[in-house]
Amino acid sequence: MAGFQAKDKAVYDLLVKEHYRHVFAVCFAMLANVHDAEDAAQETMLKGFLKMAELDDAQRFRPWILRVAKNLCIDHFRRRNRRTPPVEEPPTPSRQGLKAEYDLERAIQRLPEELRVPLLMFYFDGRSAKGVAESLNISHSGACHKLRVARQRLHELLTERAER
Repeated sequence: MAGFQAKDKAVYDLLVKEHYRHVFAVCFAMLANVHDAEDAAQETMLKGFLKMAELDDAQRFRPWILRVAKNLCIDHFRRRNRRTPPVEEPPTPSRQGLKAEYDLERAIQRLPEELRVPLLMFYFDGRSAKGVAESLNISHSGACHKLRVARQRLHELLTERAER
């Protein structure tokens, strides 16, 4: 892709439009928080622009930028673990829709990463089970199994909250 090495803003704009969804999905899968994921995805794309001269081939951009996103999320975990956890306020009880969304987000956060990542890739990134398998470098049946277990565990977590 011409202009890739020269930090051409128009070329990078095309790359952002093509890959931002995937970067956000990785960030959301790892951080399990929409706001943190948005911040991390934006920081990833900025860092990608600043360091794109390090990449020789535009075809390698996607795996490279996803690796940058994962590393930024890991850094986020490290910073968060150094600070005291924030006090969370419960959702407003008069808004059932917001409470259901809050419960779903909390339940997704409680899933282990090996189940949360494929689930978010499938439902929020719109990937097929085959696409999830390719992204995670696992077999198709392994991806289907992880998705099935993740849905079952998510159901358990959500009904557990409703029974209280």
